[in-house]
Amino acid sequence: MATNKEWEKYFEQGNIAFEQGQYEQAETMLKAALSTSERGQDELVTATSLDRLGELYFEMQQYDQAEPLFKRALGIRERLLKPHDDMVVASLNNLSALYFFQGKHDQAEAPCKKLCEVYEAVLGKDHAEVATSVNNLALIYSAQGKNEQAQDLFARALAIKEKALGRQHPEVGDILNNMANICISETRYEEAEPLLTEAIAILETGIGSDHPDLIPILTSLAAVSQVNGNHKAASKHLERLLSLKEINLAPNHPEVVDCIVNLASSYLYEGRFADAERLYKRAMGIRERAKGRQSPEVAEIIAAIAFVHQSDNKYLLAENLYKEALAICEQSRGVNSPEAEARLWDLACLYHNNARYQKAEPLWQRLATLREEHLGENHPDTQACLDSLIICYLQQTKYAEAEKLLVRLKNLREASLGPDHADVAACLHYLAEIMRHDGRFDQAEQYYKRALDIRTKALGPNHPEVAHSLEGYALLLAATYREMEAEHMRVCAEAILKAASR
Repeated sequence: MATNKEWEKYFEQGNIAFEQGQYEQAETMLKAALSTSERGQDELVTATSLDRLGELYFEMQQYDQAEPLFKRALGIRERLLKPHDDMVVASLNNLSALYFFQGKHDQAEAPCKKLCEVYEAVLGKDHAEVATSVNNLALIYSAQGKNEQAQDLFARALAIKEKALGRQHPEVGDILNNMANICISETRYEEAEPLLTEAIAILETGIGSDHPDLIPILTSLAAVSQVNGNHKAASKHLERLLSLKEINLAPNHPEVVDCIVNLASSYLYEGRFADAERLYKRAMGIRERAKGRQSPEVAEIIAAIAFVHQSDNKYLLAENLYKEALAICEQSRGVNSPEAEARLWDLACLYHNNARYQKAEPLWQRLATLREEHLGENHPDTQACLDSLIICYLQQTKYAEAEKLLVRLKNLREASLGPDHADVAACLHYLAEIMRHDGRFDQAEQYYKRALDIRTKALGPNHPEVAHSLEGYALLLAATYREMEAEHMRVCAEAILKAASR
C-alpha cells in the first residue's frame, strides 16, 4: 500500500512538472514513479509509468529513449487487457506516432493498421474517429511514397468525415490538404490547386483567417499557382502569407524576410517592377541590420534588385548592383566561394544576354574553371559554362578558341551521353560552321551530315535545330558549286521553321 502511495506522489509530481515544461524535474519524478511501480505487483501501473515517461521523451524529441518504453507498455497491456481496451489503443497511438516522427514509416504502419481495425470494430465504419485513423495510415503510406494506396485511404477518410461532420468541418479541410500534397508530389499541380483552395476556405471559416495552421497550405497554394503560371493568384496568396507570418512571428523574423523575397519575386513575374523593388529593398534593410551590408545574404538581395532592373531594361543600374553583390561575396566568402560563383553567374548572364561578349568571356572562363574544380568536367553546370564560352568565342569570331573548346566538349558529351545525343550534335554543328568559314569543306560536310543524322533521329525531322543544320549545309553546298542541292536544303529548312513558328 505504501508503495502505491509513493508511486502516486512521484507520478503526480512528474505530471505537474511535465505540464509546466520543467522536463528535467519531470524526468526525475517519472523515473522514480517507474522504479516504484516495478517493485509493486500491478503491471498495469508499470505500463502507465512507462507510457508517461515515454511521452516525456517524445516531447523532448528523444525518440530513441521513448521507443523501448512505449514497446514495453504496449506488450504489458496487450497481454493483460482486451484488444479494444482504451489503454491498448493509447499505446498503439504512441508507438505509431513515435515511428512516424522517427522516419520509421514501415514500422509505423503495423500499429496504425491495428488502430484502424480497433476503431472500426468498436465504433463502426462510419465514425469520425475511424476516419482519423485511416487518414493517419494514409499519411504513413504517403511518407513511404505509396501514393496510390495513400490516395485511396485519403478518399475514404474524406467520405467518412464529410458524412459525419459536414463538408465545412476543419478536419475535412485537413484531409483535402493531404490529398493536394499527394498531387504535388506527383507534379499534378492543376489537380492540387482546387483542393488547396477549398481546404483554405474551409479552415478559414473553422479556425479563423489568422490561424498559423493556414501557413503551410498558403505556402503550397502560392507555389502551385506559380507553377501553373497563375502569377497574379500566386501574389495574392503570398500577400496573405506575409500578413499571417507578420502576425504570428516577429516582423524581422527570417521566415518573414523569406516571404517578402518570395512576394517580390512573384511581383517580378507579373511585371510589377516598382513593387518588386520596394519589397526587395525592405527585405534588404532587415537583413542589413541583422547581418551587416557586407554579408552574402544582403548581396543576394542586391542581386535580386539588379535582376529587377535588368528585367526593366535598366542595364547600367543592373550592372553596378551585380558588381557590388559580387564584390561583397568575394570579400566576405572568398573569390572561389559558392556565393561568389552565384554572383559571377548573374553578371556573366547580364553581359551575355546583351551581346556584350567581350565582357562576358572572362567571366565564363572563370566560372568554367570554378565549376570544374567543384563539380567536375562532366557536370551539366560545368558544361553549361563551356557552352556559353563557346558562344562568346563564336560571336567574336575567335574560331580557333571555339574549335578547341568544341572538340573537348564533344568528347566529354560522347563519353557521358553517348555518340547519338542531341547535345553531341550541337557540338558537331558548330564545328561544321567553323570549318565552313575556314574553307575546310570536306571536314565540314562530314560534321554537318553527322549533326543532321543525330538531330533528325533524336529530335525528329521537323525540329528547328534540324533546320539550322540544313541552312548551314546549304551554305556549304553553295560554296562548293552544288546549287541545286543547296536550294533543296534551303527550301526544307524554311518549311520546318515556318511550321515551327505557327
